[in-house]
Amino acid sequence: MAAVIPDLKTRWLKDGFAVEILDLDLPTASEEELLAFDDLCRRYAVVVVRDQKLSPKQVMDVSSRLGRVSPQNYTGPHPDFPGISILSNKMVDGKLIGVRDAGRNWHTDGTTYQKLGLRTMLYGVECPPEGSDTLVADAAAAFDALPEKRQAELEKLSIVHNRAHLIQKYSRSVLSPEEMARMQDVIHPIVVKSDVDGRKSLFITNGSTKRIEGMEEEESWALVNELVEHCTQPQFVYAHKWRAGDCLIWNDVGTLHRATPYDEEKYIRLVYRTWMRPFAAAAMTSDVEAALQHH
Repeated sequence: MAAVIPDLKTRWLKDGFAVEILDLDLPTASEEELLAFDDLCRRYAVVVVRDQKLSPKQVMDVSSRLGRVSPQNYTGPHPDFPGISILSNKMVDGKLIGVRDAGRNWHTDGTTYQKLGLRTMLYGVECPPEGSDTLVADAAAAFDALPEKRQAELEKLSIVHNRAHLIQKYSRSVLSPEEMARMQDVIHPIVVKSDVDGRKSLFITNGSTKRIEGMEEEESWALVNELVEHCTQPQFVYAHKWRAGDCLIWNDVGTLHRATPYDEEKYIRLVYRTWMRPFAAAAMTSDVEAALQHH
């Protein structure tokens, strides 16, 4: 007999885009409540659950409910849980325990996978009282706001992405020639359909982009920057003000995101990040399996 999924209490944080689930404690939730949580995370672009107390294992447990978790090979993997990336300025024994300045530019995760459909989850362990917000932009609403002629023009274009290009641009990691060779170009259309609601959305990033097909580099970047600026206008952006215990989840198709700066000399930030591919979209080819090992 199929489980009955209860209605969890929610409230809009940004109408039609970001929703908060109220009165849910993930570690002690019933299976029925967890099924409802799963369902909400699949139906809404951005989901927030506050006041959680999650161990790294519980972060993995929650993430694993939502999809197949991708290993964090190049972005501060947790020593005991390689599916968790540590984002932090915290020092232990004179060494950073994670990545200090990840995600300061507008970008989208998962652009270098052959198959789209990733979700990102952040869990706040230590959060500065000011700064360090996470901004998430509604790229579907941004596409809807464009004139029909402009929409039609953009639907004809595709972007060339490359993981090695991204790592060399933003990471301190050094890639071997073998790793460079494995990270082949991946091409995605600029306009895609969201797997949340089927709406058309811009799919762009300032990170992994090499060029737009058929354009020179300078022309490509001018268009990418124009579209990022359009998507990230205030009317399209949800700004998450962090508190310790917050769990923030978003769909990477249909959104861009970035972290805002904070006083790193005054405050400690410690956030766990996971990437997962929802099970409904988990039919992966061997090429994608290989790509997951190098994301």
